[in-house]
Amino acid sequence: MTDRELKEGIIRKDRDAIRYLVNKYQEKVVRTAYRYTGNMEDAEDLSQEIFLEILRSAEKFRDESSISTWIYRITVNYSLNAVKRKKGFLNLFSRNHLQEADEPNDIRDFLGEEENVRLIYDSISKLPARQRTAFILHRFEDLSYKEISEVMKVSLSSVESLIHRARMNLYGKLADHFSEYIK
Repeated sequence: MTDRELKEGIIRKDRDAIRYLVNKYQEKVVRTAYRYTGNMEDAEDLSQEIFLEILRSAEKFRDESSISTWIYRITVNYSLNAVKRKKGFLNLFSRNHLQEADEPNDIRDFLGEEENVRLIYDSISKLPARQRTAFILHRFEDLSYKEISEVMKVSLSSVESLIHRARMNLYGKLADHFSEYIK
């Protein structure tokens, strides 16, 4: 199904189009929301709100980007708003978050210690919002700089700068703790 067919099907409230939308994007939406909320239950609840917003606002989608970019944009905005509502990073450093066994691209693969993971995620959570968003989308969601620029509605050079500043901020915060890993 093409983006145009999917959009038209969503606008018509076609069950097959909606089912296709959810099947294709649910995992990405939940995973991205999880990166912000740090809690799978919160991420799943938030994903329901996100899909409702997608259904409500399909007519507003202007085909200036791909549907997946538009969905990421909605997901990031809803996730950031959820974080603000909860006044913090929504239990990002809870034991449940650190014990998720099937978490993709998990930093535990090379560190292995819960305290180190907590420190890294704590440092990421303290990045300015735009740096944090660019970093999460690039590092954890494997989006290209171009895709991130579309999601965040900023220039490609802004994305490069945001990711560079995020890395430098993280390096500054973490260098002393992980000096044995830095060559």
